[in-house]
Amino acid sequence: MRSLALAAMMVLGAGQLYAGWGATPVKDKYRPKTNWLNSFSDSPDIIADGSINSAVEQCDDIVGKGKYCVVGIPGRVLNEHVEIFRSKTKLVGTDKKPLRAGKSGTMFYIGDNTRYVAIEDLKIEGTDVGNRSLFGIIVEGKSINHVVIHNNEIYNFSTGNGDAHAIALYGTGEKASQAIRNILISGNTIHDMRTGSSESIAVNGNVARWQISNNDIYDINNIAIDIIGGEGTAPTRSKNGRTFPGKYDVARYGFVEDNFVENMHTLDNPAYDNEESWAAAVYIDGAHHVEIHDNVIEDTAWAYEIGAENCMKTRHITMSGNSAQNSYFGDLVVGGYNTRGYLADRSIECDPAATGDSDEGHGYVRYISIYENDLLSTSTQEEDILIQYRTTHAIIEEEGVDPVNDNDNGSARGDENAIRTHR
Repeated sequence: MRSLALAAMMVLGAGQLYAGWGATPVKDKYRPKTNWLNSFSDSPDIIADGSINSAVEQCDDIVGKGKYCVVGIPGRVLNEHVEIFRSKTKLVGTDKKPLRAGKSGTMFYIGDNTRYVAIEDLKIEGTDVGNRSLFGIIVEGKSINHVVIHNNEIYNFSTGNGDAHAIALYGTGEKASQAIRNILISGNTIHDMRTGSSESIAVNGNVARWQISNNDIYDINNIAIDIIGGEGTAPTRSKNGRTFPGKYDVARYGFVEDNFVENMHTLDNPAYDNEESWAAAVYIDGAHHVEIHDNVIEDTAWAYEIGAENCMKTRHITMSGNSAQNSYFGDLVVGGYNTRGYLADRSIECDPAATGDSDEGHGYVRYISIYENDLLSTSTQEEDILIQYRTTHAIIEEEGVDPVNDNDNGSARGDENAIRTHR
């Protein structure tokens, strides 16, 4: 009986993407639902000729408490930080004129326990804030559910030694039930961004069920789309005398699809000494269960990266149907970038609050499937597809990739890789 069971396991291992190899695809049921948008009226219920915050506060008087409310926003210089804690609220541009940042800080903020919020058709223009920070739309906190950020133009953000985001999600909740979830970022145009060490679009921490699709991002000087786990956005945990990122401090169950990125370099970014750095247009860093499909990347430092800066296991990432050309370093880099993984070496500091760039890159990349991408860059500074450390249980079916440790169960010793080159 034992020999029959072993034979059955071997047969299974020869099919179905090999037992122990490749990513488990993210099912469509994890896509954010948007049918609730139909509950908003087709025209504004109130026009924010003055303070936008005051107009949102008036919604209850105009449409009734707990009812859906549309706030129309004309262009102007925005000298307030708009904070949205009212659920069932939609902000919509009315005249296609820019909302210009009149100060540093966050222009639009969606906070704890807020649900059913949309920001659409706004023209959000930044400014040069020197060494301070400037953020367009921030969704931050816990138990935030159903947010759509659609068809906005966000541009001209400039910071020296500060930071800037066009759009960022920061999930701070400790529990799975406190995640930011059901978020759609689609159809936005983001350009002329000087973001320092930050990114144009970031999904960071306890965030689940999200989709970033059909956005055009160009003329930027750091990462376009960053999907992050392990930075300490959500509370940490202790285990065996070490401090680790929290169990739910990880972006997960999401989709990065049909985005266009062009001209991303750090040559004018003081955060990287105005030199070309290893920034990727689309960067999966510590996340899990992410689908990357049909994106087009042109003229960037790296086009795509699947890595693990923090003490995390990036896993179940599927990448197919994407393209890249004219990349400076290469089209795809995979794996932890530092020798010595944090699981094997207990001396590695894993507390996100106590590590810097030089201490990072000790994570693991596991269970990935990469196939049918058009990675077309030539004369790159590095190998066009560069596999670094601790990439295991991986299927990478791309030209120029050789199999490594591909005859076992997908694991490997130490910093070695385990890669199969066919499904």
